[in-house]
Amino acid sequence: MKLETQEKYFIMKTMIKKEFDCVKSIRKERDRIARDTEGKTVDEILEYFKRNRKKKKEINITMKNLILLLTILLTSLQSFAQREEFVWDTISFEEPYEFLEINTSAQNIWQIGEPDKIFFDSAFSPTNAIVTDTQNFYPINNISYFDLKIGKFNYNQYYHYDIFIEIKHKFDTDTLKDGGFITVSYDKGLTWMNIINDTVYWGVTPFVENLNLYSLSDTLYNGEYGFSGHSNDWVTTWFTWNIPPVKSRMDNIGDTMIIRFNFISDSIDNNREGWMIDNIKLYSVDLGCGNDDIKPMEFTISPNPMNKSAIIELDDYSKIELSIFDIQGRIVRQNNYINNQAIVIDKDKLNSGIYFVKIRTDKNLLGIRKLIVK
Repeated sequence: MKLETQEKYFIMKTMIKKEFDCVKSIRKERDRIARDTEGKTVDEILEYFKRNRKKKKEINITMKNLILLLTILLTSLQSFAQREEFVWDTISFEEPYEFLEINTSAQNIWQIGEPDKIFFDSAFSPTNAIVTDTQNFYPINNISYFDLKIGKFNYNQYYHYDIFIEIKHKFDTDTLKDGGFITVSYDKGLTWMNIINDTVYWGVTPFVENLNLYSLSDTLYNGEYGFSGHSNDWVTTWFTWNIPPVKSRMDNIGDTMIIRFNFISDSIDNNREGWMIDNIKLYSVDLGCGNDDIKPMEFTISPNPMNKSAIIELDDYSKIELSIFDIQGRIVRQNNYINNQAIVIDKDKLNSGIYFVKIRTDKNLLGIRKLIVK
């Protein structure tokens, strides 16, 4: 699969920024690499760097650092808040935004304007916000949405690899009945999926990394996962799509993705105000290079999904630390092992659902795999 020149530049910048900082002829070297890797796949680009590691005096890059930088995308997300942000756009609804479209059907209640309700009494940043009606309670049996288009036109070369979206919002609905949810489409709106059920994007999705996003226990009346109830005040929510360590394609989502903000209500009138959103921030994060001693590792879990137990197959390591996290990022199990090439995971006290298994060895190897428990 071919990469466009801008995409290749981003991959190279992310992987070798630290090494290139001391090279005077950065642009010349970058252009040479771009020419050498023209039309190549991601695997071929990685192989190119591997073959040219002898040129370290010219470009001080090693496969260790290359793989490490990709590993950090998955293993150090908790420190994102302390890293540099590249803000591409902030939609404050004070002027039209060309990549945001409100559904024009007769029942649509999303409006851009100055909120004038009891709880929705003002925008986060004056004067306007986007609201499920700026003055009235939301009606019964309603389906409304607006779309936000994402691509290189608002994320530059970071599109595909480093997408963060943050919103400020309030909601006031019938708990676990009416509410708002966010969906994504990669085929120009033909099909949609809830962002916490994304099965297309090859990498870290909002299900894995987010702040104050709804979870699999937050179900609306139509079966969708979403926001509901009363938020008490403004809530900051962010979610991300970014690329972890890969051995295959990165650019599997087309030239445009569409994020849809949906609002639904059932047949019972509760005199609630709905959903209000302001200051939609589109940004990327400097993922950094992290600890040079950490190296990625491979391991398998089988069967996966598991019913009663599963086996983790490993190489021979003296010491192993195993941690299992739930979808909220909480550690639900942690054990240490000595001289084990196979570890048995029992279902004991693991409810049905999705978990993440992290293994770290005495050789500073680190790996993470998803585990589904039936």
